[in-house]
Amino acid sequence: MSALAEAIARLDVRFGARTVVAAGAAEDVARQKCFLTDTSFDLVSGGIRTGSVIAFSGEGSSGKVTLVLRAVAGAQQSGGMALWVDPTRSFDPAAAARAGVDVRRTIVVRARTRDEAVLTVSAGLRSEGFRIVVADLGPSFAAVVSADALAPALPSARGSLSALVILSDEPPRRLAIPTFAFEPTDAERAHGRTLGWAFEVRRVGAVRDERALFAVGLDGRLADRGCRAELREEAV
Repeated sequence: MSALAEAIARLDVRFGARTVVAAGAAEDVARQKCFLTDTSFDLVSGGIRTGSVIAFSGEGSSGKVTLVLRAVAGAQQSGGMALWVDPTRSFDPAAAARAGVDVRRTIVVRARTRDEAVLTVSAGLRSEGFRIVVADLGPSFAAVVSADALAPALPSARGSLSALVILSDEPPRRLAIPTFAFEPTDAERAHGRTLGWAFEVRRVGAVRDERALFAVGLDGRLADRGCRAELREEAV
């Protein structure tokens, strides 16, 4: 092994895979692909880019899974596969198909432990076949793996052809990654029956409080209601 290869290997061991990339690879990263949901979320987020890590946080039935399915469909348009790390068994093939996901190009892994979840996410990010990796850490798995517990997998996102989206009830506390809060607003009712529910999505910590507004019917279909923006006063 050459001295250069040995130096790169030491850096990768210490700081994580893909710490060192060739100049051509770095240029490719600069031209990252952007996956769109074709909703107002794209205006709030700027889209989801390859090599990026973001978090969707919010309580159950807040719209996280509904919207990330749209992101998966957008990522698959580039021809790649999707990986869904699913310890909580949240993946619904029928709902995915309605959102435009090609379930034949979606791999679902039922990770049972923290180590399995971290290893699966890392492997997906290092693979050249996946375009998006979703780690769905629902409440039943939160005591085992939180968003912060996936920190060892994050170096694998650097230069990856895939994006990582973490779904969790609670936002990351130590990871400095873009986080989007999902907040249910109200239920839609008629003649005493619940017909659906609405939710908002905002970027945590953004100075401009811009929110994407959505409604979901009982059939699981997503209705885009546009954006609302307010300028939040910064603390003195």
